[in-house]
Amino acid sequence: MSKKSNIIMKYLSGKLRCAEFAVTNACIARCTFCNIWKQQPKIFVDKDKALVAIDRMADFGVSHMCLTGGEPLLHPHIVEFVEKASKRDINNAMLIAAPQLLLRDEMTKRLAAAGCDLVSISFDSADPETLSRSRQIENLMGIMENALTAVRHDGLQSMASVLIWNGNADKMEAVCAKAVELGFDYISLNYPTFSESDVYELGGEGIDMSKESLIQALEVATALKETRKYPIINLAGSMRNIIDYLKEPTSAKFPCRGGVRVMFLDWFFNMHPCMQLPDVLGCIHDMEESDLFLPVCNKCNMSWYRDLSAFFHGARSLPLIYEAFRTAGKFL
Repeated sequence: MSKKSNIIMKYLSGKLRCAEFAVTNACIARCTFCNIWKQQPKIFVDKDKALVAIDRMADFGVSHMCLTGGEPLLHPHIVEFVEKASKRDINNAMLIAAPQLLLRDEMTKRLAAAGCDLVSISFDSADPETLSRSRQIENLMGIMENALTAVRHDGLQSMASVLIWNGNADKMEAVCAKAVELGFDYISLNYPTFSESDVYELGGEGIDMSKESLIQALEVATALKETRKYPIINLAGSMRNIIDYLKEPTSAKFPCRGGVRVMFLDWFFNMHPCMQLPDVLGCIHDMEESDLFLPVCNKCNMSWYRDLSAFFHGARSLPLIYEAFRTAGKFL
């Protein structure tokens, strides 16, 4: 079965789930809106336990997985994790902040051979100096250009992972235009939020922005999406849902299904409903599928979880499903 067929079959059967798997808290970047790089000791998931964990998630219906960290490319067995996910027909993406790692040890060739479906690179500004400063990596845009050349050469798909923050909230179109100029295939927009988790520490001055500023940025992003000029994967309907949530949380049409349909596995192999909450559903090696449960949540605007959750609300989700297919026809 192909990965796309697996997603469709799982969705139609009501068993589809999506997961993020953080394989290490080690990171090269020193982002101003993340404290994971400060954590000690540095942890790298055990290879054999991680392979079992991927099998377990596949058994639970996980058909889309994002490998993250810290910096996932620092894990010595990351290619084997991609290969395992591919063998289980799991569509897999990788979120990285240090694209220079793609240029070492024939990494792009190895990832392509292992079945990596998408390389997502953090991209937060169209201005080279601001971009380097936000991640504390010198000449980051130049490195990114070289990495994208290697990504394209070896047949991988790429996505600019754009966090909305104080440095770009009023420059959404400039960021999208630069991402296209650099050669990214897709653009994803991440909505800033402060984490309540001691494991996945998100926050900082960079994303300490007013609700009004974020709403304005999302309204611009929604308008850009509707022009179909830029390959933004966030659905307009989902972004409107977040705008509604920010204006009045109870007015959100699609609450989060974190813990049921979308989940986060940390480097201790603990499963969480999402990376933002401290709640632990259990250890992946001891859990049963029935343990994947949490009452519908409406506590934050975490993009990956809220956007994917919008597909799991029955008939209400049909307009979003139609929009997703229309978007896929344009950009995939």
